[in-house]
Amino acid sequence: MLPVTGPDPLIVRPYAAQDSTRLLDLLREVWSHKRDVESDVRDRWWWQWDEPPLYVVEDPARGTLAGLCAYIPFTLRTNDMELPSAWFVDFYVLPDYRGKGLGKRLTEAVQTRHNVTASLSQTAMAYRVFQKLGWSERSPVTLYVHPFPRAWMFRPRSTPHRIVTAAIDASLPVWLDVDALWMRVRGAFPGLAVRTSATLLARYATRGDCRYILVGAYRGQALVGYMIVRVVDALSNAARPSQGLIVDYLVHPDDTTAFGALLSEAASTLVDRGVNRIYAISTLPACQRVLRARGFLSPATPLLGRSLKGNTKWFTYAAKEGTSSPVPAGWHLTLGDCDLDYAWLRG
Repeated sequence: MLPVTGPDPLIVRPYAAQDSTRLLDLLREVWSHKRDVESDVRDRWWWQWDEPPLYVVEDPARGTLAGLCAYIPFTLRTNDMELPSAWFVDFYVLPDYRGKGLGKRLTEAVQTRHNVTASLSQTAMAYRVFQKLGWSERSPVTLYVHPFPRAWMFRPRSTPHRIVTAAIDASLPVWLDVDALWMRVRGAFPGLAVRTSATLLARYATRGDCRYILVGAYRGQALVGYMIVRVVDALSNAARPSQGLIVDYLVHPDDTTAFGALLSEAASTLVDRGVNRIYAISTLPACQRVLRARGFLSPATPLLGRSLKGNTKWFTYAAKEGTSSPVPAGWHLTLGDCDLDYAWLRG
């Protein structure tokens, strides 16, 4: 990939191994509120790729980096096609360098490599850049929260399903069934990221302190759905309570019985591990109704006199000319689709 030059001496180019020290210096400014930036960077998802999905802005005159754009590559399935796509995640230009069109250059550098580019959580500054480049109007996406989960709330209801639960590992016998489930239900969604066993293992196999648990629901001999969860522990006895994340799931969008059975087991698994709150994202109306029925609150819900307005995420995307892409309302999204499941404290 060639660097992207502009009318000034600043260079937009892919990250290189020799940038590591300068990248850390930049992120200490960007994430000045974090206690241990070096550990956070070391645990980032960037390093899962041989070629880290990062573009940086280099200032050769100062020998520093002035900005970055980090994105998560994924494959979007829509209209029976599988399209190379990217989530914009970490997107920042230092204040002294703003107003020079660097945000636009960073965005275009990523867009040229992908049919679809998307963002699920962005700053106002980033969205202004996206707007100028013709991205879609932002659509709200609900981050549901169960604020007081207790074991009795999630007792398994009468269900025809056989439930299996195990820490994610490449040796699990369930992976062939996951691939069979994917082949059966993928056509029921207008748009979603590819969820084969290979993509799930690449995303959720143990990394650092993160531990993911898979919950599967069988009807007869067929796997009809799965959920993936993890616990994010407090860093000390004085820190805020542990959080439970329903990171990902896949069921047929109309199979609320399977979704409910999975939710009961997944939530119970998290509660048994001591969590005090559980979070989930769902854009499927039928599944949203099940979440609300089980005590998960939406941003509009008054809670002790306040509503959870901060639990609304904003989705926007762009597609290359001639690329057929789903409307936002038809896109199946979860915490694990974007970077949100890494946004909590390390587990």
